[in-house]
Amino acid sequence: MVTSRTAQSGATGPRAVGRSDCAARPVSSRAATLLDRADELLSAAAGTPEPSERFHLAYLAALRGAGAVLAGAELRAVRPARRPRTRNAWVLMARAEPEFAAWADFFADRSDTRAAIEAGVTRSVPADEASRFYDEVGRFLHEVEDYLTGADDPSASGNSRSGDDRRSA
Repeated sequence: MVTSRTAQSGATGPRAVGRSDCAARPVSSRAATLLDRADELLSAAAGTPEPSERFHLAYLAALRGAGAVLAGAELRAVRPARRPRTRNAWVLMARAEPEFAAWADFFADRSDTRAAIEAGVTRSVPADEASRFYDEVGRFLHEVEDYLTGADDPSASGNSRSGDDRRSA
C-alpha cells in the first residue's frame, strides 16, 4: 500500500498499487518500490517549509516516478531497438512511453533549477512556484500509478500534459 498526497486537496490517504476496481496490469516489484519512494519524497516535500527544498524533494519524487514508468515499460517489453546513449530519465521515459513525453519535457525544463539547488548556486525558488510544481508532481505520480495498474490511459486523462500546456507553472 502506498500513502500519497492528492495534488488537488493536499489530503493524505492510502492508495493501493494494484487496484481491484480496474483491469489490473501486473506491476513489477521494482516499479512499485519506485512509486512508493516517490510518494515518500512527495510527502516529505509537503512537510518542508523551505520552498527550494520543497521543489527539490518534489523533483526527486518525479524522478522516481519516471523510474517507475521505465520499470513498467520493461515489464511490458517496451524496449528501444538499441541501447540508449543517454542516462537522462526524462529522455528515456519519453522514448519508452511516448504518452509521457509532455511530462518529460515539463520536468526537463526544470532540471537546471534542480541542479542549481543541489550545487548551492541558488536557494531561492518562490513559494508559489514550489507549490505549483509540487501539485504537478502529484498529478504526474497519479498518472504513473494509473499507467502501472492499467486504470487509465495517460494520453486520454484530463490531467495529462499531452493535452494541456501548463508549462508556466
